[in-house]
This record gives sequence, C-alpha cells and structure tokens, in this order.
Amino acid sequence: MSHDVRIGSVKGTALFTATVVGPGILTLPALAAQQAGPASLLTLLVVLAVSTPIAFTFAELGRRFPATGTDVGIPHFVASAFGAMSGKIVSALFRYGVPIGVPALGLIAGSYVEEAIGGGRVTMVAVAAATTIAAIVAITVRRAGTGVSTVILTALLIALITATVVAAAPFMQTTNLHPFAPQGGFATVSAALVLTWVLTGWEATPSFARILRDPALTLPRVTLATLVLVSVMYILVALTEILVLGPTAGDTSAPLARMLGLAFGAAGTLVAAGVALVVTLGNSIAYVGSIAELGTDRAENRRARVRALRGPVLVMVATMLAVIVLPIGPDVIVAACAACQVPVYAAGLAAALRLLPAYTRAWWGAMTALVAVSGLLVSAGAYLVLPVVIGVTAVPVIKTRARRTQMSAELKTPAS
Repeated sequence: MSHDVRIGSVKGTALFTATVVGPGILTLPALAAQQAGPASLLTLLVVLAVSTPIAFTFAELGRRFPATGTDVGIPHFVASAFGAMSGKIVSALFRYGVPIGVPALGLIAGSYVEEAIGGGRVTMVAVAAATTIAAIVAITVRRAGTGVSTVILTALLIALITATVVAAAPFMQTTNLHPFAPQGGFATVSAALVLTWVLTGWEATPSFARILRDPALTLPRVTLATLVLVSVMYILVALTEILVLGPTAGDTSAPLARMLGLAFGAAGTLVAAGVALVVTLGNSIAYVGSIAELGTDRAENRRARVRALRGPVLVMVATMLAVIVLPIGPDVIVAACAACQVPVYAAGLAAALRLLPAYTRAWWGAMTALVAVSGLLVSAGAYLVLPVVIGVTAVPVIKTRARRTQMSAELKTPAS
C-alpha cells in the first residue's frame, strides 16, 4: 500500500537547501578567489543574484502548472509549452546527464577525507563510491524529504558552516582583501565560470513540488527561505576563506580543512571532513530523489522508485568505473554534468516565456534568467556533445515506446 506523503515548509526548505547546496560550497569560493582575488566576492554576489529569477521562475511554474501523473518538474513545463516529445527529451537529459555528477560530489568529499586521514586517490574514490551507494539506498528506502534525515542533515550543515566561520574568525585579516583585483577586472569573468555550479540544483527542485503540502502557498515560501539560506552560507564561506587564507585560498582542494586546521590542528581537518560528508550526503540524496520523481506517478511507492532509478544508477556505476580506471578528477565530471544541466535550465526558462503571461514580472524574471543561463552554454564548450548524444539517442527510444504504448492500448480496446 502506498501513501501520499506531503511535507510542509520546514521539511521543504531543508530538502531544497540540500538540493542546491552541494560540496561545491567547500571548494568553489576558494577556486574563484584564486582566479580573481577578493574581487571574486562581487562575482559571487552577481551569480547569487542570477539564481533568484531562476528559482522564482521555476516556483511560479510549479504553482501554476502542478505535476500530473508522470509529468513532473521541468520536463512537465517543457512538454506543456513545446509538446510531449520536447518534454521527454529534457527528461532524458535530466535522468541520464545529472546522475553523472553524483560521484563527483563524493570525490569532492573524498578530497577532504584524504586531507584528514591520507590515502591518496584510493581514499577519494572509496568515499565517492560510499556516498553514492548511500544516497541510492536512502532513496529506495524512503522518498526524499519525507523523513527527518534531510532536516537533520540540513540543520547539521548550517550548524557546521556557522561553527567553522566562528572558529576561523580569530585568523581573519582585512589586509587579505588587498589587492582587491590582483589579476585585473577581467579576471572576474573567469571567476564567474568557476562559480556557475552555484546555480545548479534549482533545476531539481521543481520535481519535488508535488510532495509539498499546498504547493501554491508553500512553494514560494520554501523557495524564498532556500534562497536566503543558500546566499548567506555561500557568502559566509567565501568571505571567511579570503579573509583567513588570502592569496593561498585556491591552493588547496580542501580550503575549509586548512582553516579549521589553523584553529584546531589535526582535529580541525577531521571536522572539515565531517562537514564535507554531511554536505555531500544531503546533496546526493536530494539529487537521486529528484531523479526518482521523474518517470513515475507513484514515487511514494518503493518499487516505483527502484524502477525509476534503474537507468540513472547504471549511469552512476559507469561514472564510478571511469573514475577508477581513468585518471580523471571531479572537475571533468562536474563539467560533463553541468553541460547536461544547462540545457535543462534553458529549456525550462524558455517554456516559462511561453507559459507565463507576457510582460508580467514573472515573465521578465524568466527572460532575465534565460539570458544569463544562455551564456553558460558557451562555457560548456565541447562538453555539449554529451547532451546532444543523449538527446539524439533518446528520440528513437521515445518513439518506439510511444508506438508500443499505442499498440497495447489498441489491443486492450474492445472492437466495436
């Protein structure tokens, strides 16, 4: 027996925050600082500002066009705007492109664990495999966001980030803000490319709209609360890393470990590893859960979730095997994943321009977001081959399934 589980604003905010805030928060601000120095803080503010119209556009679409049956999230919006085939192609990009990034989340956490206990690449790969498996198991056991684990993980994340900032405060030096733009103003563009992963995660949140209690009322509240939490956490981490580490902020793959190491020595690196694991596990569970929501109208049913995850799990396994066999790092996997995410964003925002009343505040928000996101297609570069391959491969599969469904329906229909 299945139960239609609904969640309120608190659990919804926890789930959305876990979806948007990934382990990139532990590395991206420092990498951006390496590119542009303290001026990267301005770039971060711009990127966070861009995420606002993206988030509210998807929230408005979710409020106006609630999920029906197997039509969920951005694929549902795209299908409503441009037809069923377009929606199914976008669904394929999400289901088979986004899972590529799940092991990358684990590799970032693995770099923090390796910083604490050593072990080199073996440790990183082992952590990536463990967190990926844990996320898959968690979603097969319980629908994302319906239990208390997501709330606990998100609360723990906020507490750990806050504690890290407080612990590092004595080591902050305002002199590290100078020179403000050591590489020149144009370097902020390079920093923007590094920080684009800050935007990712919002494409997954519409898939959860149908599990919210009274989505028309709850969805805008959850979106606003998530935006505030995400922005505050990113700004705190970025500012602290620059004030504490200064020019050396981007010299390590585990900047939070270095900051806590200053405060607590070796124990600090262990705490940083714990932070990384909490962030990664929460983000991975949320992402795998959003994938499970697609393609089934009974995601609250365990068997339905398992069926929905068969293909994506194979993608995750293939990615892990590639990491084991090939000398590739999380940057390559993240780029490949982002190349699939950006077209999903663009398609969803283009759908908004067609579905929302023209020239209203919501419509202009969607237009602003689409222009900003379209620029990310350029930064994706050669990685765009991957979503093209997924899309081209999906079309004949979609058509074949449609014909089989039609034939099955005709066979079940009694002759008149």
